[in-house]
Amino acid sequence: MAGQRAASAVRSLPARVAGRLPVPSLALGDLRDGLVGALAQEAGQRRLFPWLAVAFGAGILVELTATDGPPMLVAPLSAAVLAVATSFALRARPVALALMLALAAAFLGFAAAAYRVASVASPVLARTMIAPLTGLVEALDEREQGARLVVKVIAFGTLEEVGRPTRVRVSYRKAQAIKPGDRISAVARLLPPPEAARPGGYDFARDAYFRGIGAVGSLTGRIDVIAPTGPLPWRLRLAAAIDDARNALTRRITDANGGQAGAVAAALVTGKRGLISPQTNDVLRAAGIYHVVTMMRVCRHLHTTWLEYPGPGATA
Repeated sequence: MAGQRAASAVRSLPARVAGRLPVPSLALGDLRDGLVGALAQEAGQRRLFPWLAVAFGAGILVELTATDGPPMLVAPLSAAVLAVATSFALRARPVALALMLALAAAFLGFAAAAYRVASVASPVLARTMIAPLTGLVEALDEREQGARLVVKVIAFGTLEEVGRPTRVRVSYRKAQAIKPGDRISAVARLLPPPEAARPGGYDFARDAYFRGIGAVGSLTGRIDVIAPTGPLPWRLRLAAAIDDARNALTRRITDANGGQAGAVAAALVTGKRGLISPQTNDVLRAAGIYHVVTMMRVCRHLHTTWLEYPGPGATA
């Protein structure tokens, strides 16, 4: 009898425990009440306004990751105007007003991202080519051997302007007296910007697209510095002067500290990473601090983007 009572008690244990524990409800009414309560709490603490930035960023994320084809501008702008107009009619209903303003911010973020994609659009090289390249040096990163250049293309082989990259990133191994602002001519081997090596990995092609770079490669043979045929555009002159000053500061810091310590110190100040050796890069990555150097380079790009890439329809 005792064994039967024990077995019965064990069998009834789950039912008794379930009856004493609260069971979460996933009803739509509860979700709605929770959302309203959360919005009311945010509104009571005057914290709704910062959420507009979150909605704006969500719109940007949708445009950059979930859309394909030509960027859309008219549709999201029209939807944003409609959402703002609707918010005036709903100003007596705080929750609906907040949601409508968030929707308007999301559409505006979508439109801003679409405008940015359209403003930096430029031809991308379709295949590997070896041909004479003529262009203006916009930026120069010195390396242990040679340098890496960003060149605004004037001519490349027989390509017409429609299919010719606007900018290319090239490297060369021989040390030559080249500085930002020079007009150069050399034989270049160019190929399309490489895409991500694995899903979710670093996508250089995306980064190159937003910097207006349509090809990467190297210069072979002799590099000739050609006398300019006229004054350089003021944007290029200013960008070249800033980049030249950063290179001079990089050399000064490197020479003062010496070795790889000087190269890392210079990269932290100017964002120029070319003098850091591959071995030092591996050490920085293993230590988990390589992102510090990378962020300095990103900040430099943000500071000079408006000088180097003026946008759609703009003239340098």
